[in-house]
Amino acid sequence: MITTHVTHAIREVVVRKVFKLLCYLFIVILSFFESKAQTTYNEGVVTYFNSENIYVRFDHAQSLRVNDTLEIFTQNQWVKELLVKAISSKSCVTQSILGNTIALNTPVRYALKVSPKPAELKTEKSQTSVQVDSSTSKPVPAVAVRKQTFDGRFYVSSYGNIGSGESNFNQVRTTLSFDINNIEGGKFSFQNYITYRPRFGPSASSGTFADDFKVYALALNYELNAKTNLTLGRKISNYISNMGAVDGLQIEHKYKKMVFGGFAGFAPDFFDYSFNPSLLQYGAFVAHDYQGDNGQVQTSFAIAEQRNASKVDRRFLYLQHNNTIVKNMSLFYSLELDLYQNVNNVQTNDVQLTSTYVSLRYRPFKRFNFTASYDNRRNVIYYETYRTFIDQLINQETRQGYRLQFNHNMSNYLSWNFSGFYRFESSRPEPTKNYVIGLNMAQLLGNRSNLNFNYNMMNTYYFDGNILTARLNQDILKSKISLEFEYRKVDYTFFSDFQPSLQQNIFGFSTSYYTQKRTSIMLSYEGTFEPDKKYHRYFVTFSQRFRNKK
Repeated sequence: MITTHVTHAIREVVVRKVFKLLCYLFIVILSFFESKAQTTYNEGVVTYFNSENIYVRFDHAQSLRVNDTLEIFTQNQWVKELLVKAISSKSCVTQSILGNTIALNTPVRYALKVSPKPAELKTEKSQTSVQVDSSTSKPVPAVAVRKQTFDGRFYVSSYGNIGSGESNFNQVRTTLSFDINNIEGGKFSFQNYITYRPRFGPSASSGTFADDFKVYALALNYELNAKTNLTLGRKISNYISNMGAVDGLQIEHKYKKMVFGGFAGFAPDFFDYSFNPSLLQYGAFVAHDYQGDNGQVQTSFAIAEQRNASKVDRRFLYLQHNNTIVKNMSLFYSLELDLYQNVNNVQTNDVQLTSTYVSLRYRPFKRFNFTASYDNRRNVIYYETYRTFIDQLINQETRQGYRLQFNHNMSNYLSWNFSGFYRFESSRPEPTKNYVIGLNMAQLLGNRSNLNFNYNMMNTYYFDGNILTARLNQDILKSKISLEFEYRKVDYTFFSDFQPSLQQNIFGFSTSYYTQKRTSIMLSYEGTFEPDKKYHRYFVTFSQRFRNKK
């Protein structure tokens, strides 16, 4: 027994020293290279979705191309999630790479592929003067002037529930996101994403200010040189996005198609996402990023250690790969390997696979594609959600497991899709099975209209359920106004005597108005009617986008 403890202690010391040596090695490598340029993003929001497609609206779709990958802001971080299928001047049609359901108003972004215009180059040259070094009498060209740019969004939304037999509540959510690059033409840039969500009604007394006020991003960036960036504050790195935010210092260095990085700071609090100085974390990563004519290839490898009150909480390796460069094919996978475990005060350093996700999408024919995925990721805590009870139930039961989906566009106006999901756990008596079939008819009522029918059948170890959905979407006045009507019939039977069957008729309506000055207003209503009660939900959003003139 003593020998075993000694062996574990020696192994712990060796692993810790190797881990720190790797971190130091990455940081030393950074000092030999030059800088990563500031990335500019174009942001939009999800305005509509059905079982097949997710519709995203931007102020403009500059430099966006088919098969590009978009990021969504979810679970307090930016994650690559949407694959572009079609593009218009201000919007695009996408599909989820990971097979998830994306909520309305979810923020979406992509990196702009900006190249300086000849006129801009001429202007910069005209502003560039030639000075003379008095010691050598040689001309020294001055550095071209940087241009300050900014992009932000402010929106206020109100969401509430009114009904009999239900706890009435109201929430007001205010959000401010603001990015400014090259402040006053210098090397500093700033970004933030802050929300404040006060609650009214019975649930308000149970919350605190930290529960309502969230800082998802608040960081100052300094361009050390042409290829090296330093960031101080709270930020999520695109190359290790699944690790979440870091409150501290991050460094990224680009050398050709390689990116080297490191971070040291603290993890946000597990419960309310506030600053927690007890949650020390540090690590390093290396990534390969290539943008080809057909798509993008990005691979990231990281090693990290997280502590809780100075004790090692987790030490792990992280690998992520995203590949869209093969024609008509998109591949994404990620995995995590834990290098340290402490269970019942027994410490081990065995390598253990703790998280896996693989998704493959292939389009063998122009009008037909399929997606296959395997999900064995850890359960995620959602700090903010507008999901209904049924939405949460479906998400919980259909995230982990195997999924297969087919989409067939029979014509420009008619398409259908089918998806099947299967998960079996040894601790459960029955597997979870979910089948969805959908029919989509475009331009049924003229241009910019879409009618969708969807049938969902689910079987689990504790309930059987069916949901029938019909949804009509119509754009009018040159897409300045969007209208949507929805009906859902829910029929769920629970096997437990403590939970009665659930039968609902749900009617919904929403309208959105977009102005030329980047202002939008959305009004939504949803009424749920059960045999013994009924309740109503409303959702109102005002959004204002502001950015510098091009």
